[in-house]
Amino acid sequence: MLRSGRYTWWFGGIMACLMAALSLFVSISADAGLVSGRVNDAKGTFKPGGSFRVKDSSGKVVKESVKTDESKGYSLFLPPGIYTAEFSDGRSAAIQSHPEPIRQDIHLK
Repeated sequence: MLRSGRYTWWFGGIMACLMAALSLFVSISADAGLVSGRVNDAKGTFKPGGSFRVKDSSGKVVKESVKTDESKGYSLFLPPGIYTAEFSDGRSAAIQSHPEPIRQDIHLK
């Protein structure tokens, strides 16, 4: 049972923070789709833990450093559209985001 006074304010503050965090998560997930996959490299120069940046169709950088995991996997949230994944060695590949989650492997030549 909650007592009035400082406990009520404390509980109200906690609930307000939780609701704000939940609304932020819902707004991000409603506008962005999950894109995930693996980076495949024919030359063998792209190593696990490597990174790339993502540009939108106008050339603006929307994600500066997307890091891959130990199996060259990646995942990121992007608003629906067509993007370019750019790698430090000058290679690039197109990726597309949809409102629903999608798997897209990146094949570097």
